Amino acid sequence: MSAAAIELRDGVLAVHVAAGSVGLVLGALALTRERPPAYRSRAGRGYLWAVLAIGLTAIALVAIEGWALWWLAPLAALSCALALTGYLAPARRGDGAWIRAYAHGQGGAYIALVTALLVVSLGGPAMAVAWIAPTLIGLLLIERRVRRITRETITARSET
Repeated sequence: MSAAAIELRDGVLAVHVAAGSVGLVLGALALTRERPPAYRSRAGRGYLWAVLAIGLTAIALVAIEGWALWWLAPLAALSCALALTGYLAPARRGDGAWIRAYAHGQGGAYIALVTALLVVSLGGPAMAVAWIAPTLIGLLLIERRVRRITRETITARSET
């Protein structure tokens, strides 16, 4: 790899890591500070943009590295699709299906961020746990969130 390519890779990687750090912070804020009826916040909007930046830089890293990191491309696309689904879901209220799309979209993208952080930070047998544990724990938390939002939505409807 040429010096220019290494410099480009390092720059893209720096943006990728910075966006990931911002995404972890804003995602935590968006997931814990949401309030009915909007279920949208500045943190949620920032979280979406951070995940999109992470996805774009991941795809750029795949292009720079050749196909050694090919598996990042579908994961990046999935994370972006989940975050976008979660962000757009509250605007499509109706039968209540938006709640599940919202919670699983935002939560699923956050699971991907936590998994990525753990996978690049750990090695050996711990890496297998890093791939599985965030999903198992995250899905339980997402389902709890679905129940809470459903209760809040039912309460808000009964008050009107």
